[in-house]
Amino acid sequence: MMKPAENLFIQESLAQQNGNSNNNPASHLRHRAMSPSQSDASVRVRKPGETKSSRVICSLNNLLVLLFVFVVILLAAVLFTFLISKYHFGHAAENAQLKNNNQSISSDGSQDNSEEIISETSHGPTAAELRLSKTLTPLWYNLTIKIYVPGFVEIPKEKNLSFDGALTIKIRVDEPTNKIELNSIKLGLPSGLSNYAILKDSPVARHRRQTDDANRTKPKGKTSSEAINDSGEKLPPREPSGVKVVKMTQNETLEKAIFELSDTLKKGQEYYFQFVYTGTIDSKLAGLYLTHYADKNGAQRYAAVTQMEPTDARRMVPCFDEPEFKAVWRLKIIHPVGSSAVSNAKEILENEETEHPDWIYTTFEESLPMSSYLLALCVSDFEFVEGNTKRGTRFRIWSRKEAINETVYALEAGKKVLEFYEDYYNITFPLSKQDMMAFPDFSAGAMENWGLITYREKYLLYNPKVYTPLQKQSVAVVVAHELAHQWFGNLVTMKWWNDLWLNEGFATLMEYKGTDAISDGAFRMDEYFVYDAQDEAFGRDARASSHPLAFPIEKAEDVTEAFDTITYDKGGSVLRMIRAIMGEKYFQKGLTTYLNKYRYSNAEHTDLWNTLSEAVPEGLKDWNGNRFNVDEFAKPWTEQMGYPVVNVRRVDKNRIELSQKRFKIDEDAKESPKYRNAKWWYKWDVPLWYSINGEEKPMKWLHETTQFEVPENDVVVFNIDSRGFYRVNYEQDMWEQIAAQLIKDHTQITPETRARLLDDAFTLAQAGQLDYETALSLTGYLDKETEFLPWAMALGGVGVIQSYFDDEPEADAFKEYLLPLIAKPFKKIDWEHLNTSYLNDSRFFENLLNANLIGKMCSLRDENCIEKVTELYRDSFVYPCQIGNAQSSQCSVVPVPLRALTYCYGVKYGNEKDFDRMFEFFMKESIQVERDRLMSALACTRDTHAVKKLLVMAADMNSDVIRLQDKASMFSLLTLTPIGGPIVFEFFLDHWSELYNGLKDQLTILIRFIGVSITGKTQRNIDELEHFLVTNRNTTRNLDAFKQRLEVLKTNKKWMDKNFKPLAQWFKAQAQKRTEEL
Repeated sequence: MMKPAENLFIQESLAQQNGNSNNNPASHLRHRAMSPSQSDASVRVRKPGETKSSRVICSLNNLLVLLFVFVVILLAAVLFTFLISKYHFGHAAENAQLKNNNQSISSDGSQDNSEEIISETSHGPTAAELRLSKTLTPLWYNLTIKIYVPGFVEIPKEKNLSFDGALTIKIRVDEPTNKIELNSIKLGLPSGLSNYAILKDSPVARHRRQTDDANRTKPKGKTSSEAINDSGEKLPPREPSGVKVVKMTQNETLEKAIFELSDTLKKGQEYYFQFVYTGTIDSKLAGLYLTHYADKNGAQRYAAVTQMEPTDARRMVPCFDEPEFKAVWRLKIIHPVGSSAVSNAKEILENEETEHPDWIYTTFEESLPMSSYLLALCVSDFEFVEGNTKRGTRFRIWSRKEAINETVYALEAGKKVLEFYEDYYNITFPLSKQDMMAFPDFSAGAMENWGLITYREKYLLYNPKVYTPLQKQSVAVVVAHELAHQWFGNLVTMKWWNDLWLNEGFATLMEYKGTDAISDGAFRMDEYFVYDAQDEAFGRDARASSHPLAFPIEKAEDVTEAFDTITYDKGGSVLRMIRAIMGEKYFQKGLTTYLNKYRYSNAEHTDLWNTLSEAVPEGLKDWNGNRFNVDEFAKPWTEQMGYPVVNVRRVDKNRIELSQKRFKIDEDAKESPKYRNAKWWYKWDVPLWYSINGEEKPMKWLHETTQFEVPENDVVVFNIDSRGFYRVNYEQDMWEQIAAQLIKDHTQITPETRARLLDDAFTLAQAGQLDYETALSLTGYLDKETEFLPWAMALGGVGVIQSYFDDEPEADAFKEYLLPLIAKPFKKIDWEHLNTSYLNDSRFFENLLNANLIGKMCSLRDENCIEKVTELYRDSFVYPCQIGNAQSSQCSVVPVPLRALTYCYGVKYGNEKDFDRMFEFFMKESIQVERDRLMSALACTRDTHAVKKLLVMAADMNSDVIRLQDKASMFSLLTLTPIGGPIVFEFFLDHWSELYNGLKDQLTILIRFIGVSITGKTQRNIDELEHFLVTNRNTTRNLDAFKQRLEVLKTNKKWMDKNFKPLAQWFKAQAQKRTEEL
């Protein structure tokens, strides 16, 4: 799955659009508590004079009085118990939507009270409790599903937006058991026990199956579903097994359906479990859900589509919904006339008539053995374009009819990269077809379902008249990422979610190679990796609230929260480092062996390390002189969080010493105890790639400390081309040598290395490990820099400073310092040429640089920049779009690379009429990337009432004015402005209950809201968040995203305390000095 990054248009907003700089200081390092419980012990204190021999002499009156008191106390106790019970259970009922009641309802009508109701101090079910037992293994599923999607035929009211399923699961018994457990959530399972059947093969069927299997060619581990053979002939019937379901229990908290059996299923036997069920289709972007759009006539059209990862297949079909339970799927979809059905496998019979004239059916070939999270289907009226790869794989791109002309680029890109991966892995794509579909509503960027990849529209469609170079590249990247998964993730799958990074880290690494294959190298993706994935990972992993790549899944939320920057970007970065150590040839050989060895099955990260170790060349040695062992090297990088900063100091005139320490952006921040790995104590074996005076030297190792010869007049630079996942800090004299070399001849150092030097320097300064004056001194050569990467890192570095200064009175001194640095390259930009050069892929980096420079100049309120942009807004947007009812994508003649910036400034420096105009265009726009720009522009408003209006729209889960997938993005865009940031923060805290109740079943989106909404840099921000976490403990304590944001606030506050005043004085002095020199 493509990670749910905060959308490409937010990246554009940061890079080129916003005259409002990021008001979320250090939210990402790329310049891009509960109160303790208090229990009072009850201590009996003996009264003065009371002794053990004290006696009480009771008269009759005394006895009567005591009896009366006893009766009163008894009556009071009964009354008190009644009131408490009434309050407790009444209160629990009122909060049922907030706290899943852990009671189970049995099919015989009785109530199972064996599980306690979750108390307010409970942490909910653990991941272990949510796991299925390993007594049974599914071999195949045979599913017939009728989907009542509206908009095609008349559907009975009670059936609209629902589905009916008829399911057979073939299971193998691995350990004797008297129950069957399946994952199921919010599905209608029959209450009548006679609706369930457990069958076995008849003797004839067993013989037929054995003969059929012997003559059938299938992948290793694949089992025929035996319902129908290859010719379509029905096989002999099965017979009752004698085992019956005697009780069915649905546990919504554990997301399980438990079927208790009359007899024990015997080890080694195979059974068929049959039943029917029902379910509903909603719009929550999980399981089987509804997406909608307006056609060219404005009529609403609908489609039903699936999103199963990580644990939502159970919302559509009761199943063994864990990655390790790979099985074959065979589907028959009954769907309305006028629609088409698509699934993982190729069609056998398509759009066949049923007994009812309004309904048709499509059947599909057996899938390959796959995990349930890869199951996919769609019912829609979409159209497709089609092609074939060189090896004959049928390739189709599907979209709504109005966008079909925008699918051509994805078709060519998909075929090209699929062929590239087949050659790279030396493994033929195992399916006969590959479908890719674009949807208006999709929670992530895309999903790698085997044979049917699903996308958000803007990541699959491409219109050269609307898409910027970055957006075109993004389409190529996402297509390459998802097709990489067809091998890493689908062919070989992690055993459990603790190794999710095996899927996503490899897909991240390979997407860069795949995108270069698509663009014939024009996008220079290995260089772009340094700015993109690696730097994102550096930022996230520098925090104490990070986590290891391979980490224990302890609670349900951990699975969803694992889909993050660490899993994707650090995973890719560590693999890239291993590839650089081994060499491309040997790394590639090891991957092919790994994929072949574990195809159609599951693996753990140690399996990968061991396979790669077998491919290591004989001459490659580790730090101790032994043959390099990938497992020994990789474990500290994957099983403990963080990464090192390598500190370089001069010992004498001819020698330097290197040592390492874990890099943290805030040294005082504390890690979670479960990640304090004592085995390695935050030490790593560090591969040292370095150059002296521009000449690359053989790689060396840093184990703990090391020394080697470098004469004092030589310029030494480590981590060249940013191959390693570590930062480097030099002593002062060595930084000065590097700065001097950059001014003298920066080309002696590669662009990737220059970028790494700049990023390391600014981030080290941010962490207090280097003074800012030294970091800023490295920018002195930039007037001669022509490459995108170094400029991007430099602008990012000063952007962090700008984010702290932007709403402060001292901001003017910072801007006066920075403007001359950017003015020279800014003046060289040919604005007229921008509208044509962006179509040339070979000028990708040049176009990105120009967009970044223009965006930064306008953010610094350069009069010339703002004048040009506001002129474009009037002449190329307002004027041509004022007549008729055209969409912005049709009438705007603003150069495509400048649209986001232009629209933003039109609203920022406009009036209420400009805001309303932009909102009107936003509402009627059908192309997602243009709609994103319009939404981004709305967030540029300086009107606090408009900000609150947008927040209310985005927070309304019953409204799709802002689509569900974009709601968190609106919050994020508003935090980019000095005005919006504080309003968003307060709004989020005030409306948390509504957000939580609306999104608690959609953790991916809820976590995005947390990540983008909590910003600030003051003690008041910290106090407010800590108070909020205490008062909302029940709904926040299991979400680690809150801990991450609290850490960010504390780091920001510490930065302000330490750096703000000294930097303000330094910028003021520099500006005054420059004035005196003039």
